[in-house]
Amino acid sequence: MTDGVRGSGPIHPDDKKMYEQEYKQGANLFQKALRQYQKSDNTFQQAEFKDVMHRALGVMNDSAQGLIRKDLEAKNQQIQKDFDTFQQFPEDPDTIKQLNKDLDDARHSLGG
Repeated sequence: MTDGVRGSGPIHPDDKKMYEQEYKQGANLFQKALRQYQKSDNTFQQAEFKDVMHRALGVMNDSAQGLIRKDLEAKNQQIQKDFDTFQQFPEDPDTIKQLNKDLDDARHSLGG
């Protein structure tokens, strides 16, 4: 992802744009999988949707690190916490609402 050591200098504008785009795509994919999870009553499908959410969060974490944005890393930690709660209580509407809110907040912090 990055050629140098993390924090070794400013990010090239093209790299910044790429990381921001990856982050937004990861957040969008996470939310889409969450919506599909909610619609499904098939436990095997739901497990696949959870896997997609987990992988999307990984992309978001990598992108935040590439952007050298501690604020995004903190938002991702909150999203991870929400996701952990969601996995324990997948039918709780407040948990789902909070997860979506945190995903929206993180995406909007990038200006989109």
